Amino acid sequence: MHKPHASCNSTSTFEVRIAADYDDAEERENQSMYMNSSDLELIYDNSRQQVGMRFLNITIPQGTEVKNAYIRFTTDETNSSNVTVTFFGEDVDDAVTFATNSGNISSRTKTSVSVDWTPDPWTSVGATHDSPDLTTIAQEIINRSGWSSGNDMVFIVTGAGTNKRTADSYRGGASNRPLLHIEYCTP
Repeated sequence: MHKPHASCNSTSTFEVRIAADYDDAEERENQSMYMNSSDLELIYDNSRQQVGMRFLNITIPQGTEVKNAYIRFTTDETNSSNVTVTFFGEDVDDAVTFATNSGNISSRTKTSVSVDWTPDPWTSVGATHDSPDLTTIAQEIINRSGWSSGNDMVFIVTGAGTNKRTADSYRGGASNRPLLHIEYCTP
């Protein structure tokens, strides 16, 4: 866990959306990669899968205290079935884009912390849904000794079962791509 800081005098907000086609990807249970889907099934699409999302140029200095973090998804398909997914970060200083080689998501080193999410039903296409608080994951990455402002960050979503929530991907349109929101203590 991060060391407690004195309370923030002020906070800043950083937001960025998925910026390129290969910055989100799905890895099927057989470890084959699906790189250019119009949506992201969290976490079942004919088989269980892992979803990766890479956010670029996170301009937050190393060791900065994170106060809040979440990913905002836009509904691509409605679904009300019960599902629980788990978020991890990639435990690396500067995450690289996804690639077509087998196991490109599952082979990445995950953060020691994770966050579970049992989302409400998604009943309206185009509606937005925020993940639970991912502060612990963002903080673990930003606290890495090799983290630098401007590095890239990957979040990985896993889970079990055959239910899903389906969100727009990069190809879902500029205003519908997954959005990373981080609030942090102004240095």
